[in-house]
Amino acid sequence: MRARIGALAAAAVAAVVVNFFGVVIFFRPIAEADAVAGPPVPQAVGFLVYVLLSVVVLDWASRQVGHALKAGLIIAAAQVILIIDLVLRGDRGLATGAAGSVLVVLTWVAMGAAYGRLICGEGSTGGRAGPGG
Repeated sequence: MRARIGALAAAAVAAVVVNFFGVVIFFRPIAEADAVAGPPVPQAVGFLVYVLLSVVVLDWASRQVGHALKAGLIIAAAQVILIIDLVLRGDRGLATGAAGSVLVVLTWVAMGAAYGRLICGEGSTGGRAGPGG
């Protein structure tokens, strides 16, 4: 238990240091100088790129974890943490954050379930590709 607490504390310190210096020294100056002129591609193309990248990440994560639904939930949890950060910083309203979180979870659960059912009948016991598979 002591090792786990130490590891959690070390991870928290690393997150604070990298995020603080990363934002102050790296990200903020870039963001302040980067004016957005509009989307670089039509919305439909952007959406298709988003879906393609999401499916590729789900495939990779499923192979690492060995279960598509679990992989989808892990990805969803990471995105919900980012939404919580936006709400706590005041960049997104509470209702919008809650709605976005629900949508993110539903999307990744649906993707994981669909992928898992077709990859090897995953659901009860199958579909475990194994790490790196």
